[in-house]
Amino acid sequence: MAKIPLTKDSEFVVGEEKVLNYIMTAFFIALFLYGLIDAIRRHFINIDYQSFIFGFALVPAIYCFRRAHSNRVYVRVNRTGIYKDEQLVTGWSNLLNAFITQKEKTGIFNIVDNFILVVEYTRDGSPEGFRRKIPLTNTQNKSEEEVLEAVKFFWSVYRKDAGK
Repeated sequence: MAKIPLTKDSEFVVGEEKVLNYIMTAFFIALFLYGLIDAIRRHFINIDYQSFIFGFALVPAIYCFRRAHSNRVYVRVNRTGIYKDEQLVTGWSNLLNAFITQKEKTGIFNIVDNFILVVEYTRDGSPEGFRRKIPLTNTQNKSEEEVLEAVKFFWSVYRKDAGK
């Protein structure tokens, strides 16, 4: 999909990658059907453990299908500020810094990325700074670099308009 250039009045929206979720749904349904066909061929008598395990593949298939049909917006960046789940995190006038980092997880099965958008900001009337960590999913439709690029773009537009 072609990257749409950002403008002063545009919005940058991060949601679910629908195609990936549909592919995962199809994969888990195929596993489920394999287990079901195996059980049918055995007339549901002397079913081995593989059929049971493949039968449970229906659960992640439903989960992936629901995510594919979801219209949830994880992150929205526009000329007014940064939003997480449609809730304003901060406006541009209060933003101090934004960067991407990775959440450190220990364990033997740590094979996924755990990227986080960290937003440092102040609140009106408060001299101290705050930090908000916004998790970025592994099935989102925009990359971490694109999210940070959008934040920097809109922040620079605000600073230019405000004369900073």
